[in-house]
This record gives sequence, structure tokens and C-alpha cells, in this order.
Amino acid sequence: MDMDEFLLEMIDYNVDEDMDIDEEEGTITIYGDPKSYSAIQKHLEEQGFEEIGGDFTYIPNDLKDVTAEQRETIDKMVERLEEFDDVQTVYTNMKPEE
Repeated sequence: MDMDEFLLEMIDYNVDEDMDIDEEEGTITIYGDPKSYSAIQKHLEEQGFEEIGGDFTYIPNDLKDVTAEQRETIDKMVERLEEFDDVQTVYTNMKPEE
């Protein structure tokens, strides 16, 4: 598959240029506007891609540095929020630990 051609096709569907390609598993992860999800899925199915699935997640635009103490407090808060049955997912914009 020509990845440059694939990228040009995907740009028409508001997909980001950054993709994660795992040649070992034979998968491509694309990132785009959730509003375009059904159009992207339909296009990929028409192109013969198999096992098309998707997840919706928030990716922060601005990651924040936090101290170890702040990270511990936020982690505890996230853990408590996730204990509620009505809470499906909790997102933060803290930078990952290095």
C-alpha cells in the first residue's frame, strides 16, 4: 500500500497527518475529527480494509507539568472518579511521567 496516497485520501476526511503504523501487527491508527468517523469507516470498508474499529478519546492540546505531589493528588482524584458506575472515562492534561 502506498502510504502517501493513503494519507492524501484520508486528508479529505479531516484525518491528521500523524498516524501510528504497526507493521508487525499490520495495523494503522489514524486520528481525526469524530464527526467524520462514519465517513472514514465507510471509505475504509470500500477500500477493503478489515476489522475497522474505533475509539473516541480526547487528546490534550496543552500538556501541563505537575509536581510529584500534584500528580499523586490528581491520581487519587481520578481513581475516586473512576469508582463511580456512571463515570466511563476520565481524562487529564498532565504530562506523562518520564
